[in-house]
Amino acid sequence: MVYLTMPKLDRTFSTSGNLFQKKEEVIHYLGMSQEEIGKVFAYLNSVSFNYALGNPPKMEKDAFSMRKN
Repeated sequence: MVYLTMPKLDRTFSTSGNLFQKKEEVIHYLGMSQEEIGKVFAYLNSVSFNYALGNPPKMEKDAFSMRKN
């Protein structure tokens, strides 16, 4: 059996802060509208979870169903 190892996330790249602190990571999004930020978010999700942009996978809801089959 072959186990694939996931690379560890670099937790030092981003730091915690509050709403009033301007972080370095936010500079790219300053001046963007909410719609533009939403498009960037959708693109980054599609890349990180490996699905086609605009076609996210559907959630399997049968596991949460309370009905007996």
